[in-house]
Amino acid sequence: MFKPAFDGQKCSLGYQVVEWLEAYCCHGPGDAEGDPLDFRQDPEHERFIIDAYELDPVTGRRVKEKAVLKEPKGRAKSELAGLIAVAESLAPVRFDGWDADGQPVGRPVRSPFIRCLATEEKQSGNTFQNIAFVMGEWGQDNHPEVFGGIKGIGDYRSAMNIYLPGGGECRSSSSGAASKDGGKETFVVPDEVHLYVLPELRSMYATVMRNLPKRKSAEPWALLTTTACKLGEQSVWESLEGMYQRKELGPEWLLRIVEAKGRIDIQDRERTLRQLREVYGSAMHPETGWMSPERTYRTMLDPNECRDEAEAARYYLNRSMPGDDAWISKKSVELAQVGEPVTSSDVEDVLAVVEAGTAISIGFDGSLNDDSTAIRGCRMADGFRFTIGLWEKPEGPAGAGWEVPRSEVLERFRWALRTYAVSRAYCDPHEWRTDIDSLAAEFGEQVVIPWSTSRDNAMGAALDTLRVDILKGDSLQTRDAAILTHYGNAYKRKKGTVVLVRKEYPNSPRKIDGVVTDALAYEARRDAIAAGWSPIPTDKRKAVFFRTTASTDRRRRG
Repeated sequence: MFKPAFDGQKCSLGYQVVEWLEAYCCHGPGDAEGDPLDFRQDPEHERFIIDAYELDPVTGRRVKEKAVLKEPKGRAKSELAGLIAVAESLAPVRFDGWDADGQPVGRPVRSPFIRCLATEEKQSGNTFQNIAFVMGEWGQDNHPEVFGGIKGIGDYRSAMNIYLPGGGECRSSSSGAASKDGGKETFVVPDEVHLYVLPELRSMYATVMRNLPKRKSAEPWALLTTTACKLGEQSVWESLEGMYQRKELGPEWLLRIVEAKGRIDIQDRERTLRQLREVYGSAMHPETGWMSPERTYRTMLDPNECRDEAEAARYYLNRSMPGDDAWISKKSVELAQVGEPVTSSDVEDVLAVVEAGTAISIGFDGSLNDDSTAIRGCRMADGFRFTIGLWEKPEGPAGAGWEVPRSEVLERFRWALRTYAVSRAYCDPHEWRTDIDSLAAEFGEQVVIPWSTSRDNAMGAALDTLRVDILKGDSLQTRDAAILTHYGNAYKRKKGTVVLVRKEYPNSPRKIDGVVTDALAYEARRDAIAAGWSPIPTDKRKAVFFRTTASTDRRRRG
């Protein structure tokens, strides 16, 4: 059982790992290339290593299964990940019992398999280059007793596979190589996961992470490195950061997340310099640091190096921000959400949000088998928006051959037209023209109105009105996670002076139909008011509610 040797000592092999790295490794490529390591000059990274190798004080098993190193550009996080990978290859990094003083004793991993994930084919990545440099000519020249017999490196800048003398391997893998199942990794470095945006990169990450539980006795673990992400791109880190903020990551995660606190205003020089020093820590120490806050600040202000404040904040203040091509900040939409979270659009749940008989407008944007089909309501009294129905293609195999349940959509639309006092329903007729014509014949052409979203000037104006009112705080909506995701997926599409919305790339599976539908519902309300709409008298509202309730009761009975 563990017995602390000094006050505050953690039960960890990390102390020994730090000593091993200082004895047998060096700084990787760069200004300090080949120089000895001294973690006293970087206590944040020393503490991270100690925390990463924490052990259960009774059983000696690893406590952390996954670790995140989220630090700003230039903080040497990829170098640290590479050094840890060298230790995982050769050093005593797994528990092998207690010594006479109650301190943990380590042993090397048997037949280690270290995998570093790269974002492109034929690219080893920063982390793997550090591994190859230390293990290659530097290590074999300076410590042949440790690194002798290692094969496969050649030029460290292009190395892809390193073969260890006692059995085992270090491998740099791209999405194509890593997507093949069956690996038995003992240590994985998904490097720069804020760049894992494309489906093949997210699939690579998922496949490799699923491999980790295969070798229980080797106690495999993963170290993710990242800088702040561009919100809306749906990167691996954006997903994990959301889980972190919602406190959904369990105790098996070690998180070093360093980002600027408070307001960001890069025109405020003193404030920004103070934030830089806080975020970079030892890297900007006035005597031993390798980065200059003043020069970094000048880089942030140069539009040729950082295109806007959001980009500067992501790179150097490590704060995840939307890009300037985001149609609207996801945070602004979150602030416009009110009430309890909405988890479904069943009839009872819709009525719990906006009661029957309420005067509303409606927006409808339909699809056949790919994009979402949405019906959104907008309360006439105040512009409050809510979901009447949402149908989305399921992910994975369940989506194969899926089609929008057309009859279900039309049944819900008719329910809304009967249940609420609808001023106008604006409907994009694409792929639904005959159905919209039928609804217009049934409920009135002054109520159900075709409204083509392909009319750029009209659509741009409707979107602009919605966006401005959200930003002003004049337009609220339900706390609906699905619709919020649609807003986060929306990017600007400029056609002359008109600003429309688009997905991040053509044929993207991420949907934006909720945004389009909201713009239709909001524009329908605006046009109805301009045309002289006035609230329905109280007695008529009650009559509508009674008629709807009675009709529903009859359907249930028969």
